[in-house]
Amino acid sequence: MATEYIRHFGMTETPFARNHDPRWLYLSTQHKEAVIKARWTIEEHGGLALIRGDVGQGKSFLIEYLMTVWPNQFGWRCAKLQNTGTISTPRALLAEVLAAFGLEPAFSARDMATRLESWLLQQAYEENKTVVLFIDEAQSIDSRAFPVLRDLLNLETRERILLQIVLSAQLNIDKKLNHFPALQSRIASVSTLEPLSAEEMDAMLLHRFRRAGSADPIRLCPVETMRAIYMHSGGIPRDVLVVAEGTMKEAFLRDSDKLLPEHVEQTVRDLGSRKPRHPVRQPVNGDTPANAKAA
Repeated sequence: MATEYIRHFGMTETPFARNHDPRWLYLSTQHKEAVIKARWTIEEHGGLALIRGDVGQGKSFLIEYLMTVWPNQFGWRCAKLQNTGTISTPRALLAEVLAAFGLEPAFSARDMATRLESWLLQQAYEENKTVVLFIDEAQSIDSRAFPVLRDLLNLETRERILLQIVLSAQLNIDKKLNHFPALQSRIASVSTLEPLSAEEMDAMLLHRFRRAGSADPIRLCPVETMRAIYMHSGGIPRDVLVVAEGTMKEAFLRDSDKLLPEHVEQTVRDLGSRKPRHPVRQPVNGDTPANAKAA
């Protein structure tokens, strides 16, 4: 049930949900390009696609979206590697990969690699399936286990690489990859997620307000309020949601029927003089929010 401040603004659920329900995902141009480049890599059996970005840019949300969409759209068999921060040895990484696809681990790394290769060959030639492994927070994998990723890409026939891998990582993945040139050279596509532009941030918030049930999201959050939210969030999606949610709560407490810049400023003070982690871009068509774009 929606809390009172959400109901006050005419919505039936919070527009600031932190879950990975695809309803809340706004695909900006750069997110769409990242999806397309990764899809091309997989369709061509290129082996390895990298999606990188700073904290809060929506990488994990994008991975969860693709995990949902691609099996239904293309029939691909997709799985996600869990617990990357605990993977410290080659054997541990192989065990996690097997577990992601529902396979039992073996005693040795060699036996697990053989078991995985046999299963991948079965998927490719008996079931005609493309197998995709998503690895979120890939920069957290211990350097001792990193060479296994190259070995996984070496599982191939004359026609194709058997396992397609999509790495999602923070920007410091580049430093780690520099120590593994053999793996780095196998990357077929790279996408970098940057902070949203002012116009993209407007569209993201309007999309979420509409999904939550707002009948008039532009009146709810006027352009001057959008600009204030952008200035204090830097266009980073996670920060946008934090500032916007605090602004809505502040507006409710002040018995306002819409979000105003002064509510943003009070929220920022409450959050401890929050500053954007990236330079703020100048608004695009800054005199109006992105109300002309369909969410």
